[in-house]
Amino acid sequence: MLKAYLEERRLTVAEFARRAGLGSRQVVHSYVAGTRFPTPDNLRRIREATGGLVTADDFVDQHTARPEAAA
Repeated sequence: MLKAYLEERRLTVAEFARRAGLGSRQVVHSYVAGTRFPTPDNLRRIREATGGLVTADDFVDQHTARPEAAA
């Protein structure tokens, strides 16, 4: 959902990181890629920066929708 939010608004990860107070573009990129889960504080920042359009549920959905690794 964060990726779609950024694309729809034509924001770079660097610009969003700055606006949301998330530190670096690498942090935002890892959230978009699904390789990292935001801290509670960063979830709050993301929710506030997106006006509630991106929430913790979006990240939970992103992480639980991953296909299981082959055994």
